[in-house]
Parts: sequence; C-alpha cells; structure tokens
Amino acid sequence: QRAGSIAESSGTMATPAIELVGFDEEVRSAVEYVFGSSIIVDGMRAANQICDATKTRTVTLEGDVYDPSGTISGGSKNNLGTTLVKLAQVRESTVQLDTQQKQLQDINAKLHSLNSKYADHERLTESLSLAEAELESVMKSLSQTSVGILLEKRDRMASELNSCETEFEKMEKEKADKWDLYQNLKSQEKELTQQRERRFAEIEKSLKEAKTEVANKSQMAREAETQAQTL
Repeated sequence: QRAGSIAESSGTMATPAIELVGFDEEVRSAVEYVFGSSIIVDGMRAANQICDATKTRTVTLEGDVYDPSGTISGGSKNNLGTTLVKLAQVRESTVQLDTQQKQLQDINAKLHSLNSKYADHERLTESLSLAEAELESVMKSLSQTSVGILLEKRDRMASELNSCETEFEKMEKEKADKWDLYQNLKSQEKELTQQRERRFAEIEKSLKEAKTEVANKSQMAREAETQAQTL
C-alpha cells in the first residue's frame, strides 16, 4: 500500500512482481524465492523512492533494479530486471487481450441476437405477406358470391342510412330553429298586445278627461250666458 501511495504521488504505478507471474500453487515457494517481494515501478525516480521507503527491491520497466542494500543494476545487464519487465509487458498484454476478447464476445452475442431478431422479422414478414394475399383472394371470391352481393347491398344500405340520419339531424335542427323563432315572435306579439292595450287605455283616459273638460266648459259658458241675459 505504501509503495502504491508513493507511486501515485509521483504520477506513476507500482505492482508486486509476483502478481505478474502465473504459476501453480505447488511451485509458489520457488516463485516467491526467485521474485521475492520485488515491485515493478514505472519510473526510475519512483523506483528509487519506493526502494528507500519500503526497503524492498524495485525494478523499472527499463529493467533497472534498485536493491535495498543501495546497489543499482542496469537493465541490459540484469537478467532478473529484464525478466520482470518482460513479465510486466506480458501481463499488460494479457489484460488487454482479455479485455478485447470480452468485448469480442459481447459483440458476437449482440450480433447473434440481432441475427435471430432479423430472422424472426423475415419470418413474420413472409407470414404477413402470405396472410394478406390469402385475405385478398378470399375477399375477391366472396365478392362474387351471393353472400358478397348481400354484403355489398348491406354496405350500400348502411351508407343510405347514414345519409338519412344526417338529413334527419339537419331537419331536426331546422325544426328547433323555427320553433325558437316562433317562440320569439309569440313573445313579441304578447308584448305588442300589452303595449297596445296600455296605449288604448291611455287614449280612453285622455278622451274621458277631454269630454269632462268640454262638459265643464260648456256648463260654464251657459252659466255666463244666463248671467249676461239677467243683466
């Protein structure tokens, strides 16, 4: 963990060498003896820091080996360093290969699913075409039989019935409109009659008042004439 933290702070990576080696459990002791606790580090500076901090042998990707005793071995002259570097490269290639194989498997699975769906679609399309052709043939044969003639007559009568219903609805609307007009005129007639009766009553009243006034004035005239004769 400490080696990983140091590598991360340096912007690089550190991996235990034993994790890069594939082996059976019966040879674990031999593998641990050969590789020990060596750590593969990407970068000389980080490898040196990790070696000093953890007192663990580190190996760079170039094959340089940093030993806790303070010795440094060049990559081209150090078989262990070169071997560990190659193991790291193999490990990385293996991981990439596994990833690509998984992606390929996913793609193949999707392709298989699409092919299956396409085949189903083709079968359904063919079945639909056959069904449509069969239906067309049946309808054509049916139209030439007495049943077909009756069906055609039924359709024609249904069309005529729809026309009659439309015309009936139109007539009902006209009837309703005329009834509304009649009610309106009747209401106006009633109002006009009431107005005429009120006017007639007013005229009769005025006429009566005028007659009374004429009678009064005639009486006054006769009285005035009588007085004049007396004088």
